[in-house]
Formats: sequence, C-alpha cells, structure tokens
Amino acid sequence: MNMLVAFLHHLAAFTLVSSLVAEMILIRQPLSLSSAKSLRTLDGIYGVSAMLILVMGMLRVIYFEKGAAYYLHNHAFMLKMTAFIVVGLLSIYPTMIFLRWAPALKQNQLPLLSPAQAKNIRRVLHLELAGIVIIILGAVLMAKGAGFTA
Repeated sequence: MNMLVAFLHHLAAFTLVSSLVAEMILIRQPLSLSSAKSLRTLDGIYGVSAMLILVMGMLRVIYFEKGAAYYLHNHAFMLKMTAFIVVGLLSIYPTMIFLRWAPALKQNQLPLLSPAQAKNIRRVLHLELAGIVIIILGAVLMAKGAGFTA
C-alpha cells in the first residue's frame, strides 16, 4: 500500500506541473474559444492534482514513511508545506477568472480577458512554478534528513 500511495502522490505532482506548464503555454497565445476551454480543463486538472497530492501526502505523513512526528519536527517539511499553501493561494486568481468564463463558454462565445488580466495570470503562473521549485527543494532536503529537530 505504501508504494501505491507514493506512486499516486508522485503521479499527481507530475500531472500538476504538466497542467501548469500547459496553462502557461496557452495563456501566452491570443485567446480563442478552444484555448479558453482548454485553460478551464487544465485548471480543473491542476486542482484535482493538488487535492490528490494533499490527500496522498497526508496519508504518507500519518500512516507511511517516517511517521508524523518526524515530519512535524522537520524544517524542510515545513518549508515544503508553506510553499504548497502559497502556491495554492496563488492559484485562486487564475481559477476565479477561468470560472467566470462559464456562461460565455456555455454559449460557445469567447470570454473576455483583458491584456492586464492575461499579464497577471502569466505572472501568477510563473510564481506558482517558482513555488513548485521550492516544494521540490523541500522534498529533497526532507528525504535526505535535513532540517529535522527532535
């Protein structure tokens, strides 16, 4: 079971990063009906992946690996979790914009996206990716035992 949970945790993480990169590529292009629909779908995949990462990660902390006491006393784990929370909070902005597109997309109309909104979404997506780099750093440090205080 431990291996299955670890596999799902990592699969969700790679899916999250892939969907984020795909969003970054699409948002750089002029918005079309097709790209707007794809952005909403990718953002949904991103959200589901984040939830799976959280659930599988909690299972790993509580039931598998080194035990909750190890993780809760590890600065690298706290760095990783803080970055995860920050990335999650950042992701709210693009998600809210994409969710507002529902009525237009339902009628097969191009949703409105101002140049300022597109620029802000690009900036947020880049910040999210930078946060993911910090998450990976925290994971590596944690796996190597750095940051543990008894």
